[in-house]
Amino acid sequence: MKKTILFVDDEPMILQGLQRMLRPMRDEWDMTFVGGGEAALAAMAAAPFDVVVSDMRMPRMNGAELLNEVRRRHPRTVRMILSGHADKELVAQCVGVAHQYVAKPCDPEQLKAMIRNACLIGGDRVTDQVRQLLGSIDHLPSMPEAFRELEQALADPEVSSQALSDIIQRDPGMTAKLLKIVNSAFFGLRRTISSAHEAVTYLGQETIKGLVLANAIFERAEPLGTRGLSLEDLWRHTLATATAARRIAQDQGVDRQQAEDIFVGGILEDVGVLVLATSFPEPYDRALDILRQEDVALATVEQEEFAMTHAEVGAYLLGLWGIPASIVRIVSLHHSPHLLTGGFGPELAVYLADHLVGEQGGNPAFRTGHLDMISLTRLGVVDRLEHWRQLVQELHAAPGGNHG
Repeated sequence: MKKTILFVDDEPMILQGLQRMLRPMRDEWDMTFVGGGEAALAAMAAAPFDVVVSDMRMPRMNGAELLNEVRRRHPRTVRMILSGHADKELVAQCVGVAHQYVAKPCDPEQLKAMIRNACLIGGDRVTDQVRQLLGSIDHLPSMPEAFRELEQALADPEVSSQALSDIIQRDPGMTAKLLKIVNSAFFGLRRTISSAHEAVTYLGQETIKGLVLANAIFERAEPLGTRGLSLEDLWRHTLATATAARRIAQDQGVDRQQAEDIFVGGILEDVGVLVLATSFPEPYDRALDILRQEDVALATVEQEEFAMTHAEVGAYLLGLWGIPASIVRIVSLHHSPHLLTGGFGPELAVYLADHLVGEQGGNPAFRTGHLDMISLTRLGVVDRLEHWRQLVQELHAAPGGNHG
């Protein structure tokens, strides 16, 4: 079935140019072109669309206002903003309403690739219910402790970028949102940023302060609402996993950039748990009860309860937000060593760390069952397993160590 794409711009010449540019995609997409926000909402009321791509500066209803309405009325639709005006005011308006940002004038191949990727995110496994849920999410909750530390740090005129990034990168919600913003086309980057430190350094402290304090891109979290899992449990486990995965990767001699990608992937590995536990606390508690009674892995009971796992939910949301593909792949595959090839890599580092951290105790939700020894043998890493287990145990036992 063809994907349906809606393009919105108040300038007829721009719409005509888009039609000419995208004519080769007619066999793949059903495309509709309209001249403003009101016409776009009317079109969407008449028929569903998979993706909407809107210009930012339009009279009567600008792109941010339109996409805010789309989020409210049609949350399953992927929302993209098209703008040539890279100023802070526009970034502030679009935070939370646009999934992805397209630079204007846009490279035709880049635009085609972004729309095609948006259509492919999640494949056929993502139900309409999940698409609507994830499409309506504009931020992930942050640990109150981390949020408080960040507010205090931003109030200090002498605070360093390193200090800010150290706070942000310990929290999954903060990390995901910052990477979404810095990789948006508004900032004109010609490369992908995948670490909190790079993002803070590039944006600068004043931009961070404006986005955080004026626009509340990070918000204090309310309790998850689940009996069997707390936000603190989740925060401790992901931080311990990220730290252990980076240590294992460093032991394997990976370069600094890949080690940072692995750390961020570990921090974000359980974003899907955060989404499911926050949105469906009672069903999630049922899944946790089954996990404890039957001693099975979390992903197994999630599959039974939701027909999806937290790895798939997390990867879908992060892909929707335009998070770097290397990070999304880690999140997607951190419970699937049977899908990995080529020996040691970032996905395997996080899989191993997640399991080995779970062995150290903590909430039973994070005990992942038995290691997949068949896959580890095929990947040629079995002989390193006990060494890595010792590394994780040393991290766990160290003063101030991150306990899962």
